[in-house]
Amino acid sequence: MVKIIYINEKDSGVGYHRLQIPFANLDQDYKDLDIKGTNGFTLDFHPRQFDIVVLNRMYKHDEDYLLKAKNSGCKIILDIDDWIKLPGYHYKDGVKDLILEQRILDAIGYADVIWTASEFLKECLKDYHSNIVYIPNGIDFTQPQFIPNKKPQDKYTIGWIGANNHHLDLKKLAEPFTKLLKNKNHCLLLGGYNDSSSEYYQLIESYFTSNFQRPPNQYTRVEWMDVMNYALMYNLMDCALAPLGSDKFSQCKSNLKVLEAGAFSLPIICSNVEPYKEFIEQGLVLTPKGDWDGVMKGLISNPKKGIELGAKLHKYVKEKYNIKTINKLRYDSIISTLD
Repeated sequence: MVKIIYINEKDSGVGYHRLQIPFANLDQDYKDLDIKGTNGFTLDFHPRQFDIVVLNRMYKHDEDYLLKAKNSGCKIILDIDDWIKLPGYHYKDGVKDLILEQRILDAIGYADVIWTASEFLKECLKDYHSNIVYIPNGIDFTQPQFIPNKKPQDKYTIGWIGANNHHLDLKKLAEPFTKLLKNKNHCLLLGGYNDSSSEYYQLIESYFTSNFQRPPNQYTRVEWMDVMNYALMYNLMDCALAPLGSDKFSQCKSNLKVLEAGAFSLPIICSNVEPYKEFIEQGLVLTPKGDWDGVMKGLISNPKKGIELGAKLHKYVKEKYNIKTINKLRYDSIISTLD
């Protein structure tokens, strides 16, 4: 029996997809694993009780705990979903960016194995560690929030869900939407980013409200839902968006937004960048030279095409990125860590 503890960041989307849901499924499907999890940073369990400690990144975890784990012979798996150096536009930058980076580097030094959420990130981390395993994101299609329950909309609704630090990505859409929403049969939905005191929150709002001066029925703002319910927002969309920059931090991002859209059989329009290229032949639509306006108009004018693309993406995601399939990779890595 392999005893494992995973340390999850409370109310974290990353923790939900990389630790909470995967390990709940591992615990159910693999009887040779004995798994405990902490929700938050209350570390009540001494690592000597376990064979393996798994944690995501290293933003707040106590380094003393990793030291205890090492000294007790416990193996450490560090899951990383972002490039370790925060760019200047990131909402954490300028506050604790150097501290965060150093904590992650310290954790990498303690780790026996690194898990990454993308192949590109794995390649970028090779100078920092010799044992890196790519474990893709997976969707648990049995989770209530990932069971589609489409809500009929009066207008063709194009939507985006994400956090404040994507403010520059969203800026790319301001001008295209200014043109698009001249047609009163179209609607923009934005959801997820919160913290109204943040300057980035205010920037995003200015891109899509005060600058537009659009009536409420053409702009829907959905406040952030908790990690167990946030995906329900996709039920309000006809098409999803995934704008992303071309810098190294962005290139290291995972394909999660595409997987989420695929779970709901939605077509998704994406920037032509590394995380999304795998899906070019699988129902995803890229923006040639940033032509968001043209691509969005093309899907809106041909709803049948959007439905076909969404169905194709759904089939691909369900076959390749089902959490059960991905967890076989995770399980194999866990077992090999103890060899």
